[in-house]
Amino acid sequence: MATTPALPLDIWLLVFAYADDPNLLWSTCRNVSRFLRDCVDDFFRHGILQNTFIDLHYSDIHSRPGPLNGYIHIPMVFDRLSDDGLRAVFVQRAYKPIKQMECCYVWGSVRGWVPFIERHCQEMRKALPLILGKSQPSQEPPLWEREHARLRNWLDADGKKTYLLQLRNLTSIGRGDRPPHFIKVVDEVNDTELVDLVVDCESREVSFDWRQTYSAFFREQEFMNRALNRGKKQKKKRTYSEDIVAVTNVFLFDHLNTKMARAREKRLQAWTAKNKHRMSTEVRQWTEQSVGIEKERLRRALCFDNLQPVPEDRDVNEDIEIVPERLADDHPDLLFWPWSDDNGFFVRQPRKSCVIL
Repeated sequence: MATTPALPLDIWLLVFAYADDPNLLWSTCRNVSRFLRDCVDDFFRHGILQNTFIDLHYSDIHSRPGPLNGYIHIPMVFDRLSDDGLRAVFVQRAYKPIKQMECCYVWGSVRGWVPFIERHCQEMRKALPLILGKSQPSQEPPLWEREHARLRNWLDADGKKTYLLQLRNLTSIGRGDRPPHFIKVVDEVNDTELVDLVVDCESREVSFDWRQTYSAFFREQEFMNRALNRGKKQKKKRTYSEDIVAVTNVFLFDHLNTKMARAREKRLQAWTAKNKHRMSTEVRQWTEQSVGIEKERLRRALCFDNLQPVPEDRDVNEDIEIVPERLADDHPDLLFWPWSDDNGFFVRQPRKSCVIL
């Protein structure tokens, strides 16, 4: 690393306070020298961490009969660093009754989120998080599986379409491309990894390696900046998911061709290539749309003004939540969508073998 001008730490912290781009500090200034790396780390410890939020989300599909299921969102705010300073500890809060979150549920629990993050780690073939204070799970089969055949067979065509469209997301089946969390750093929102995650269900806390988590977050931010600069010189933008582009109309392509969407495509490129047989290209396209919409909503909603402490009667609500041991296995009817109606353009039927006479 290069030699850094010998300015005191306090001066560097004042300089950093005038920077309105945390990515510049993390991706550029932090790599100049060991001294500046320590300065940037100190600035993040005492400023950026306090302006970082986590949104854990999962569905109420195990606790409430379908088909009108929805998402539970759990906001988390920074509380403290671990004794060794390596881990950031975030504690649970609740959303106030605000318009931006009116379609979601205030109630939820860190414990209820556990099967969903475990399923995601299995989808991505990553190590499971460490779970502390875990209560006993329900011994009943998942509620949605018990009623799935009835709903699938008795809903009308429009109801069935809506039900099946939502069910993959709500069950997390084949959803390695959609982590059950978002991280907001100042004004930027993304769904990058929470590295070395530990979940404490009893204390309603999550903790993670904050340096590695910021590195994952700003790696994607830096990719976007570099892609933007390259785009000014190049007429054709590089695409990381050609099949999605092929089925996307002009209006949607404007969104999916943004630097943020392409950064996600690059991150998920290996997973997508291995899982193409499990879902249609259209489903992948709709997932990217949904993630983009959710990021924008959380950019506005996830802030201190919209949060409140977890209400004192929270334990009463936890008693009615059903938490399974694990989420359901793959259901081909949720991934291949083999039903026939006027919307058959997104149906992917299994290949039929040919017999030559």
